[in-house]
Amino acid sequence: MKKLLTVSIAAYNIEKYIKECLDSFIDKSFMDDIEVLVINDGSVDDTALIADRYQKKYPNTFRVINKKNGGHGSAVNCGISEAKGKYFKTVDGDDWVDKRAFKELIDFIKVTDVDVISTDYWWVDDATKDKIKKIENSFKGMKYRKKYLFDNVCRDIYINIHAMTIKTKILQNNKITLDKHCFYVDAEYVLFPVPYINTIAFLKKPVYMYRLGLSTQSMDILNMQKNCSHHEKVTKRIIGLYNSSNKKNLSKPKKEYLEKAIAKLVTSQIKIYLSYPASSEMKKKIIKIDRGMKKKYPQIYNKMTNKAIYLLRKSHYRLYSIASAVLRKANGL
Repeated sequence: MKKLLTVSIAAYNIEKYIKECLDSFIDKSFMDDIEVLVINDGSVDDTALIADRYQKKYPNTFRVINKKNGGHGSAVNCGISEAKGKYFKTVDGDDWVDKRAFKELIDFIKVTDVDVISTDYWWVDDATKDKIKKIENSFKGMKYRKKYLFDNVCRDIYINIHAMTIKTKILQNNKITLDKHCFYVDAEYVLFPVPYINTIAFLKKPVYMYRLGLSTQSMDILNMQKNCSHHEKVTKRIIGLYNSSNKKNLSKPKKEYLEKAIAKLVTSQIKIYLSYPASSEMKKKIIKIDRGMKKKYPQIYNKMTNKAIYLLRKSHYRLYSIASAVLRKANGL
């Protein structure tokens, strides 16, 4: 049976969480319409053993793929290459989906042909299971389930990995490939397809449940320091996408979409540098990247509107030590 949606689950040493994740895809009303690929990325705990039980019990829905450890990007790459569904969605193995909202997504896929479907999602506290914050994509006059041209709405939105459901052929035909053994590849996943996205629709119910509070999460400030070189690598690769897109006459709205995304990445990179104890080395890195953006990419430079960066620029970086101290204190460093 042709599957409507491939759910690719990156799974690495998550025996504590994977059952909750996989259980969220067990519902007779939609199981025949989906395939759930559990990409076991070299786990050394019981992750694969638990996932295998689901494969044996529900062979028409679940499939376990065992591979050597290659990081989140490698797991997503594997899922893309193995996908048979019309649409593709990634879910981290320590997260899960809301069944009712997911059912609505499947039902919508049955009647739509848009390139991307955007769905809202929740941040959920790991300890209490309380919903902390609803992350929405909306703009003035937006109508749910309506087909929009991406160019007409992309100035007002940003589709991140938890919100995105995308046509599988866009990923496969354009050979979308993420970096291996690298954090922050979510940006690659959502931005590399931008040149090929023409249409988009939005659904109201939040589908994705994003677990907060895990010490292993890449956006934890200590982990961002530890993986600083990974963030630098991804930022440079997205800038490379922007450069190549300019040569391909990318539409103005899509160029601006990429510019805003890169501005956020560069801002985050500067914040990582600020999070280290103040030093002449880190100050030089901030000045180099900021002045480099101003010289080579003024459109992106002007979209970096973070208050701390604005004050650094206004003071000609003389407020660097103070900015670093404030950021470190705010993050408990």
